Amino acid sequence: MKKLNKIFLVLCLIAIGSLNTKAQGIKQSDLAGAWQNMTNMFLTTTKAMPAEHFTFQPTKEVASFGGLVGHTIGANYLFGPTVNAPKVDRPSFDDSNKKDVVAAMEASFKYINDAIANLSDSDLSQEVDWFGSKMPRLKAILSLTDHIEREYGKVITYARLKGVTPAGGRGW
Repeated sequence: MKKLNKIFLVLCLIAIGSLNTKAQGIKQSDLAGAWQNMTNMFLTTTKAMPAEHFTFQPTKEVASFGGLVGHTIGANYLFGPTVNAPKVDRPSFDDSNKKDVVAAMEASFKYINDAIANLSDSDLSQEVDWFGSKMPRLKAILSLTDHIEREYGKVITYARLKGVTPAGGRGW
């Protein structure tokens, strides 16, 4: 049994070491592709939600569907400068209006996509401001990507509750 535990520990350490090696090899094109895949899924599912469900709120403690998507739009503009996008204010829109929300979402995704497209691989290691601290731009972009993935998970749940099939998943 002790021998199996040692083998398992060695395999875990090898796996952890290989993950670190792969993370060091992330390129701008990898990020651009991952961002495009994620935003395509998010946008496709949002567009599939019927307009009358943009005010849908599963419980009073959580945002409406339109409010949830609006939160993601706002976060894109908040995080944009860490990607190297110019600082701009979140546009105002009616989060109960599907047409307004979709247009604002498309614009916010383009805002981030354009910023990522203009980065070089060496830009990813530059230190950026992150809410009062410093971190490599790559880590900030991964945090933004993590945020959109979590919000998309919520979008999927809202969509499923209303009988809408979400977009098929795609990874890196």
